[in-house]
This record gives sequence, structure tokens and C-alpha cells, in this order.
Amino acid sequence: MKIVNTNDENSFDPTPILKSSPIPIKFISFNKNDENCIYCGEKYIMTLLCWQKYCQKCLSSYINDINDNNIYLDVYIYTMDLECNKHEISRTKVPQSIQECCGNCVKILCFKQIDGFSISNYGSDKNIFTLRNKVIESEKKCKLCGKSLYQGTDGWKMAEFKLCSDCYLISSELIESTLVKKQISILYLPWWYNNHNCDACRSKLTFTSECQKYCAYCYIFYVGCRHCLTTNIIFGPIVQSHCKKCKKISVIINSSVKSDIDDFLLYNVILDNLDKSRTCRYRKKREYFKPWNVIFNLKGKISGNKIKWIPYSQFTGIEEIAKGGYGIIYKAILLNKDDISYPNKNETVILKRFENSKNISKYFFNELKSHQNYFSRYFLSHIIETYGFTKDPELEDYILVIRYASGGDLHKYLQKDFTKITWNKQKLDILWQISKGLETIHDKKVMHRDFHSGNILFDSDYKWKIGDLGLLQAVNNISSNNEIYGVIPYIAPEIFKGSKFTKEADIYSLGMIMWELTT
Repeated sequence: MKIVNTNDENSFDPTPILKSSPIPIKFISFNKNDENCIYCGEKYIMTLLCWQKYCQKCLSSYINDINDNNIYLDVYIYTMDLECNKHEISRTKVPQSIQECCGNCVKILCFKQIDGFSISNYGSDKNIFTLRNKVIESEKKCKLCGKSLYQGTDGWKMAEFKLCSDCYLISSELIESTLVKKQISILYLPWWYNNHNCDACRSKLTFTSECQKYCAYCYIFYVGCRHCLTTNIIFGPIVQSHCKKCKKISVIINSSVKSDIDDFLLYNVILDNLDKSRTCRYRKKREYFKPWNVIFNLKGKISGNKIKWIPYSQFTGIEEIAKGGYGIIYKAILLNKDDISYPNKNETVILKRFENSKNISKYFFNELKSHQNYFSRYFLSHIIETYGFTKDPELEDYILVIRYASGGDLHKYLQKDFTKITWNKQKLDILWQISKGLETIHDKKVMHRDFHSGNILFDSDYKWKIGDLGLLQAVNNISSNNEIYGVIPYIAPEIFKGSKFTKEADIYSLGMIMWELTT
């Protein structure tokens, strides 16, 4: 796979051997979940060898409307009846392009330009099984340029969906967005990417046209070209997108739509997180690459630290359970109707409201950025996860959405069950887990500064986790803030004498928790 410098637009072609179709290719959908054709209403049928859909009626119309021999599609085809009275193809002649086929009897074995995983046989037809083996054998060489691809004998690797690194070129660039006054990263894929979930947060995408979709939470836009079957993934709002192959310009639908998310948070949280996508680099492959592997690597780059905007309307059963130093704590149900980010569709969560935060409370913003910059909910087992943030449309207060720790906090646990827990079983394990969490924080070169047993939470997966990161501060922060934070018995004595917070002060707090476990 090649990453190409796209500064000279006239010299770049993502699929150099294929031609841009003179008419739109309407027989495939931009949403793999569609059951019926968005143009004619006919039910989509499956390709014979891949999990791909197409409309037979629109395919027939396309074949009838194309009257030249240019190669527009990289596709494996199968003519069901070579003696069909609708065409003149002989029994021995195998069609080389889709234009040579009859729209009445042609069947698609596999589209190379549509995202796929492997070449398989989904039926029991022995003839189709034979065709599958022939396709897999032919895939040892690129059918467009003849270059040698995988030559091994591993059956699984032979059947994997592969694209030639000379015939399919991936590129990326930065575009200055006039909407947000920032540089926006764009990834140009040389295939038709018909996913229906966001690659960052895995939420259901909003489809705005037959070739455009976007994530309302992450502001990632997907724009396909129906003349070239290429896809632009745009990591932020811009006015328009252009196809790298045919140069056609598409106006981005809903690119400037405003939700109730604050501009400041849009620019400094959502878009800053998407900036991580600029670091995506792919190792160059000499022979071929696998599209699904490219997407998998992309998802890993942009989803690990994802802080998500969650509409307030997705919460129900909101119940106040406590008041803290900077706001009110609620328990609520998060309705994940269109979201597969979390296993529980109606999950109990904690809402941490920051009162009077209309103008962005520094405590809210600090805790939000702490989770985004330092902690990934996928890999840190002893830090409580923050799912995202929302805003009360009436009070205009900002709210953090945090994983619910059903076991409560360590302070209450000790008050209730102190006589039942022993050192050789529970206590040492509790201290080990807390220490691992604090070590994780310090490894990120930050300090907790509010470390006490009330902020140690017991999760439903039987793990003790550190919460309340609102006072997190970098070790090298040289600000002269002399405010004293935290619960007095857990604060290191030197803090009361005017010293600044340090990692050692956190360790003192850990010592007080150890004393609490002892007495």
C-alpha cells in the first residue's frame, strides 16, 4: 500500500487503471444495512462470494447505458446463461468487462471496490463453490495490472480480501476549514466504504444523501463518489469535498449544522481529539493490502481516547444521589438506541453536573480534558471511565457522563463491612488495585490532588477504581495557585504550610487510606 503526496492534484489518481464512470453507479448503497435500493425500490441481492449487496435492476440499467469498453469496475462477474437470447455472447467466451454482459443474466461474484473481508461461498451450489476456487486462484495476481500478490498456500490468507498496492492508492492531506478556522484532516480511500457506524465512537451514522453520511457526535463526515467508487473520510466540518480521481466537487450537507454543543467544546475537545487522526500512518506493502486492516488501524488511532458528546435527551430516570464540592451527582439511565459503543443498551450511569457552568467551569473542563488527554477507557482498568459529556438545555449546566460504580465508594464500604474484611484476602488486594491506579496517574506525569477513600469506587466488574479527576494537574505545572483542595485528613501537612501539590502529596494520601484500612 502506498501513501501518496497529493500536493500536485493533477498527478494523483487513487485508481490509475480504472476509469471514472461517465454516469453514476447507482446499483450499490452507501449503507450496507439497506435492504432496498434507494433509487428504484427493488430489494438488494447478495453477491455470490462476498457479503456485498447490489440492485439487479439498476445494474441492468447501467449496463444498457454504457456503450464503450473502458474499465470502470474492478469486479468478478458470472453469466448465468451464455445462450440468453438477449445477447450474443457465445458459450466459450468469458466476458472481460461488465459492459459485455447481459443485464438479464449477469450475476456479481465480488466487487473489489467495496469494502470486504473474505471471499466465501454463502450457499450450497457446487458450481458457485468451483467459481470461488477459481476466483481465489486468480487473486494470486492483480486482475488489473498482473502484479503478483499472495503466493502462499494458507487457505485463509488466500481467501482474504486484498487490493493491489499499485492499483489502489491511499492518500491524506490537511485542508483549512473556513467553518472552524482550523486545519481538517482528510483520508482518501480508493474504495466505496459503505459502513453504517462511526469509526471513532461506533454510533449510528446519519445519512444525508445517497453518498454522504456523518457522525453527529464526532463531526466525522464520509463522502463517496458514485463515478469513481472512492470515499473521503473528513475529520471535521468543511464546506465541500472533492474526488481525487474525477475532481467532482460535493457540497457537504449539514457540515455547518449546529447542535447544542458549545463552540468552545467543539473546537477544543471534539476537533482536538480528531487531530489524532493525522498521526495515522500505514506501512507500505510491496504487493497488496487488506482494506479491513486499514480501517481497523484507523479506528485504533481515533477511538482510544474518544470523549463523546451525548445529547441530553438520551437520559431518563434522572435521580439526585449526592452533592459534591463543585456540583450535584445524579444516577440516570443512558438510552443507547443507536450506539454500539457499550454492551448494555440501557446502561445506568452517573451524571456529574457542574452548577453555573454555562460559561465553561474550569473544574468541568479540567476533568473533561484529563480523561481525553491522559486516559483511555479501553486500557486503564483502575481509573473510572468517563463516557462523554452533555448539557442541560434548561439550566445550561455542563454534565460529565461517568460509568456507574454499583459497589459504592471505599469509605462507605469500610464503614459497613470493616469487621468482615481481612488483610490476607480483601485488604491487600484493595491496596494493590488502588496503588496500580495511582501509579497509572503518576506515569502520565500528573497528580490527582484529591485522593481519599470517597474517590475510590468499586465497579461491577469487581475492581476498585479511582474517580473524580477534576483537580488533576500536570507535575510540571508552575502556576502559583495556593488553593488547598481535598479532604483535610488526607492532605499532606506541607500543603498547609504553602507548599505546592506534588506526587508525594498523593502518596501521603495513599498512606492515610492504608491507615484507614488498618483502623
